[in-house]
Amino acid sequence: MPKLLFFGILISIQALVKVDNWQFGKVEFKDVGKFIVWCWVERGAEGTLEVGDAKFNVVAPKMEKDKKNESGYSWVKVGDYEVKKGGYIRVWGFPKIARVLFVSSTEYSPEKAGKYGQVLREPDYVKDKRVEELRDTNTIFSMRNFDSLSFWEEFADRLRRTISVGCGLFPEREKCPLNPHIFDRYEGDGFTVEKVYFESEPGFYVTGNLYKPSIPGKHPGVLCPHGHWSKGRLEHSERASVPARCITLARMGCVVFSYDMVGYNDSQQLPHNWGSNKLKLWGLHPCSVQLWNSIRALDFLQTLPEVDPEKIACTGASGGGTQTFLLCAVDSRVKVSAPVNMISCSMQGGCICENAPLIRIFASNMEIGSLMAPRPMILISATGDWTWATPRVEFPAIRSVYELYSEEKNIETVQFQAEHNYNKDSREAMYRFFGKYFFPERDWSNFKEGEISIPPESALRVFTEKQIDNLKKDGYDVVLGRLLEGRRLARSKHLNIENGGEVRFRNRDGLSLAIAMGMEPHYLGKDVSGECLAMDREPDYVIERWILSRRGVGDRVPLLLYRGYEGERQKVVLLVHDVGKDYFIDSTSGELRREIKELLLKGYAVAMVDLFLTGEHKSPWFEVKRRQTNYFDTFHSTRTAEQVKDIITALFWLSSRRDLQSPVALAGCGKAGVLVLFAGAICKVANPVIADLANLDLTDDSVWEENYYIPSIRIIGDISNAVMWILPERRCVVGNVHPSIVFPLKVEIISEVFGIETLPSLL
Repeated sequence: MPKLLFFGILISIQALVKVDNWQFGKVEFKDVGKFIVWCWVERGAEGTLEVGDAKFNVVAPKMEKDKKNESGYSWVKVGDYEVKKGGYIRVWGFPKIARVLFVSSTEYSPEKAGKYGQVLREPDYVKDKRVEELRDTNTIFSMRNFDSLSFWEEFADRLRRTISVGCGLFPEREKCPLNPHIFDRYEGDGFTVEKVYFESEPGFYVTGNLYKPSIPGKHPGVLCPHGHWSKGRLEHSERASVPARCITLARMGCVVFSYDMVGYNDSQQLPHNWGSNKLKLWGLHPCSVQLWNSIRALDFLQTLPEVDPEKIACTGASGGGTQTFLLCAVDSRVKVSAPVNMISCSMQGGCICENAPLIRIFASNMEIGSLMAPRPMILISATGDWTWATPRVEFPAIRSVYELYSEEKNIETVQFQAEHNYNKDSREAMYRFFGKYFFPERDWSNFKEGEISIPPESALRVFTEKQIDNLKKDGYDVVLGRLLEGRRLARSKHLNIENGGEVRFRNRDGLSLAIAMGMEPHYLGKDVSGECLAMDREPDYVIERWILSRRGVGDRVPLLLYRGYEGERQKVVLLVHDVGKDYFIDSTSGELRREIKELLLKGYAVAMVDLFLTGEHKSPWFEVKRRQTNYFDTFHSTRTAEQVKDIITALFWLSSRRDLQSPVALAGCGKAGVLVLFAGAICKVANPVIADLANLDLTDDSVWEENYYIPSIRIIGDISNAVMWILPERRCVVGNVHPSIVFPLKVEIISEVFGIETLPSLL
């Protein structure tokens, strides 16, 4: 098979090298031999093209006056160039050259390649808003209006599931025994405090202090996650005092557990900042570990004989405020909450521990905080940080959700003239709110914190330095390996269909693939539309050139449709390749490949697309790059996820046409096979689903990180999950399957090499 050097990467596709204007400079040639040089140049332009030590005069024909629809650019054959040995060769042209082709075939016509493979006639690109999309922790968000309780609850269910998938809480993991250790009681004035550690996962410890009232009996339980104070849960300053908060709550009559964020004080098995995309494939990152610790801390509180398990509250400020509202979002056991100085329209959390993948793709902290409704919550804010607008913006927005439940009495707000804090004023507002709900028989209107003597640090630290060193001796990689193993077990259990079949799997899975892609699971493609740029007649078929998009998204998906002249509805196949539509153009002639023509002769209409950031998403004039920000995958779907959405957009659009039959045959070649499986699983109009798996070892996380990065895709089951949403109702064919892959249901496996050549017979 001839080869193509495509942007410096050797691909076994075509015997040509394509160099766009922005790539002028050193170009790598891995094949040797004689090339015919073509230039795509503005009409009427003249200049010089330099290739190595050769110079070519380029003279483009002028625009003919009577051809108004003629392109402003034309292809000019400028000469031959021989590459004698592989390596980098200088290619330099004048500004009006859009593209240079080095072609080995004398029969190749770039005009035909453009005619049969491009939607756009000019050297341009589709202006897709997803490229310039830029949301981050400091974007100013507005919360949508929810005009009915059913609308809100449908949205809330999707958001909870997104948090669960993004944080590795789904599929559910087995909870190991806590094996709690409570020791070294310190007697204070009206309270006691003890040291605590327990296992949130096997061999991984949550550390903290347990504060109790001096009086016996059943008491409400309060979780106190700390913020990013320099001393964590030991912080005692005018700005914030975690011990003062816990002591006062204990004196009020609550059992309080104050615990370390990962990497603070006694929790040293992992640093606070760590992680990689490879780990995020399994939903494993700092936010997921801390949220799981919070869930297990709830378990711990509820096991204590002194705690009323139905009266649990949670409060924290800053990063502890984020932990508070994330925990409340996913765990209904928290009955009262006070997230302090954190829920904001203009700052979503500045630390890696607050920015789980997926969770703010379609929401902000306001919507996440609203998941507490209708349970009691107080929003405490400050004029000197990002919660300065809370009384005017965030509080009314969240209260509107409480109003849907007719429980607006359960949400309050208070603001203080202060910098970012959990100071005495803020704490006292929280005490009064918690007291009103947990001890309604008392008057809390004028409650004050009072004088407090803080225990010495030695009475609060859980481990000695030697014990911490022993915990750290295995190293971070070993600890992460143990955490990862728990997620692998959760995946295996989720994909086990022996006891219930694929129907039972689907019921518990709820189309988690759509959640991981940032899509609504029940998206029906109602908002897909198309703009037809041209409709060209050939003797045997019509070529339609379309740009597809979804309302309100700003995406632009180039699609070519080849259809017959017959009045009957045609069967249709959607072809996808990871390099784009170019793959389906013959590299020796520039025409449609023989296999595509064969499909057309068989009566199929044939559609092909350029997925996000491929093909005509690329500009000849400059490098099109998706802008990146900190915690990008918290706010945006990844490139892979967007490409899956593009396939689904095309499927829905094709299935909506009156002249085409549904279902739509879907085929993915090269590395697009995995994308096609995901799209086919989510979109039921695809049948059959035919996928080339490119001999990739899809049990290797590095392959996923490099080619198909989607957060949590591995823990939810990746292609095995997809297959169980396609089979048995629809047909699923895969080729070039790596021997490491075992499917949970029987798919049709093509043992010989699968590619475009075999598609006509498969269909």
